[in-house]
Amino acid sequence: MKTIVAAFHPTPPSELHQGLLHRQDIRLLTVGSLPELIDRLGKGADLCLMGPQLADCGAATASQALRSHRRSHPIPIFLIHTGTAHAVALPPGLFDEVIEWPAQHATLPILLARYLGVPARSFERLPLKVHVYLGTGTSVSNHPDAFFGTTIDISNEGLLLRTNRAVHVGDRLAIRFTLPSRPQAIGLTCKVVRIDTRTYAPDAAAALVFDPPQDEARIVLQEFFKSASGRSFRWKMIREGQRQIVKLSGVLSAEVDLSPLKQLRGEIDFNLREFRRISSDSIQTWLDLVRSLRGASKIRLLECPSQFVQQANAISNLLDNTEVVSFFAPYVCSRCGLDEEQLIDVRRDLYTIHGTIERRPPNFGCVRCGTTMEFDDIPERYFMFL
Repeated sequence: MKTIVAAFHPTPPSELHQGLLHRQDIRLLTVGSLPELIDRLGKGADLCLMGPQLADCGAATASQALRSHRRSHPIPIFLIHTGTAHAVALPPGLFDEVIEWPAQHATLPILLARYLGVPARSFERLPLKVHVYLGTGTSVSNHPDAFFGTTIDISNEGLLLRTNRAVHVGDRLAIRFTLPSRPQAIGLTCKVVRIDTRTYAPDAAAALVFDPPQDEARIVLQEFFKSASGRSFRWKMIREGQRQIVKLSGVLSAEVDLSPLKQLRGEIDFNLREFRRISSDSIQTWLDLVRSLRGASKIRLLECPSQFVQQANAISNLLDNTEVVSFFAPYVCSRCGLDEEQLIDVRRDLYTIHGTIERRPPNFGCVRCGTTMEFDDIPERYFMFL
């Protein structure tokens, strides 16, 4: 378990918990003053994130104090500043990295991975479900022992597989997947290039890189990633009496004109199943949309994807004036390795007969082997938004 100490006053940036910080093998502890910071680091830490100001001193003074206090056991110190004014005229050697927030927020996970010695994602992942088998792209055994697992963690270069099967660097595995536009199964061959036995222990995480695909498979995969990662924001409205269902899809950016949605009245259900994410520069756009719906008697959010849940946990007011009806959550089968998101209905699955909410993951059976699946996150953290 790696420990990061965040020293900010009054609070860290709202999106700091995204990226690597949601991993189960990394914990983030927050302090607000220099004495608290020194005390916390004295108990053990691997890296320090520091804002431009603490409760009792500035970042430069705090860093100098840490450097003199921990000469024998220095740790990396990152300055997270909110404008170029905080970064000027800094004495050299005070900070290992200086990151402008939020402009350079995408670089933070890469830097954290480098300094902490943990694997990081180099490419965008898209939620395409793939099944992994022992074999090659053209020959896959139907024997149960040939199945290595299922994942939705795929990039244009490869994928990350969580499995309870024995796997080694250099092994060649086959994947199978289908696309909405092509019902025929597509097959590719992968090579295992890295094994992580700690993050998901007792399971292993295997990083697989695609072999050069055949022409048809390569074209299909490239088209999918081009359309999915660059998909524009869209909506479709369905009216059912006084209730309006608005299906959102794509990526919400700050440039999107939401004026037509701001005219909605009555009961509004936003279905977010195909909603990819809210980009960091468009959070205010979403908040402005919700606040503008003064004619709405009720605003409900249905089938919220896990990316949206993570953002809601990091941004305290993202769900203001809305009710979450259902959301997806990560599960894994410890027996056969099936990695799948399950839809949780808040009223049905989390409320007791006494009308109180219990933030406990409900049980789901594996569709492949029937075994009760395990919740694949920390419940107290994942259900925090409710």
